[in-house]
Amino acid sequence: MKFNSDKIDEDGRFEDGEGREYRYSVGDNGALLIWEKEAGGYIDKKAEPFVTYGPAAWFSVVGDAKSSQDNPPARVRGL
Repeated sequence: MKFNSDKIDEDGRFEDGEGREYRYSVGDNGALLIWEKEAGGYIDKKAEPFVTYGPAAWFSVVGDAKSSQDNPPARVRGL
């Protein structure tokens, strides 16, 4: 997701100048969910969306979709 004030890094990612990146996903009801994470970090499974837009409030989005690479690595029990 790109906000108007964002700059594009050399690797093509959008970053807000304060070390945060944003990802998007679409909810079951069509709402656009925006997720915030530290650059190079992960989005916690219990995290709430940074912002939510109702299905009637948007018609297109440009940026990085939320993916499994944004999830923290699995922990191995017993170690």
